[in-house]
Parts: sequence; C-alpha cells; structure tokens
Amino acid sequence: MKIQSHGSFERDLKKLPDAVLDEIEKIYVAIEEAQSLNDLTYSVRKMEGNKKLKAFRLRLGENSDYRIGFYLEGDTVVLSRILNRKDIYKKFPPKK
Repeated sequence: MKIQSHGSFERDLKKLPDAVLDEIEKIYVAIEEAQSLNDLTYSVRKMEGNKKLKAFRLRLGENSDYRIGFYLEGDTVVLSRILNRKDIYKKFPPKK
C-alpha cells in the first residue's frame, strides 16, 4: 500500500517521545508491505463520524496509549493524526 500524510500528522510527530517514533517506523514498513488492512498485525478499527470518508484508527502496539488516525483512499493510506488515546477520539475524524 502507498502512504501519504497530512500536515497535522507531521506536526503531531514532532511532539512524540522517541520510543513512539521507533514504533511508527515499524508501522510505515508494515503498511508499505501490506496488500490490504487485513494484512496488518496492528489493531485497526473503522471509526464513526464523517460518513463520506473511510476513517480508521491504528493502535501502536499492545501497551501503547497512542493511536494513528488515517483515511483509506483506494490503495493509499493517508495518515491524518497521531495522538494519545484520550485525544484521538475527540479530534479524529473531524465531525461534519
């Protein structure tokens, strides 16, 4: 699968601890090698909210409090936000 990212994702990355950044590198590789979301070994769930967009969240490992919010557009994963669990559900996906 292909990967793109929004500016909000890039801004969120700058605020994260190094341990989380290491896990994100592994996730990038896993997404690029995957043929579909079902091939990912990470916990991926469809999100409710904006019905027009296919919004999902991915948990960064078993004991992590961080989630990646992303959209699926064909075979491209568009990374939108990476936030703590308490914040991701408030800010992603945008309510419209």
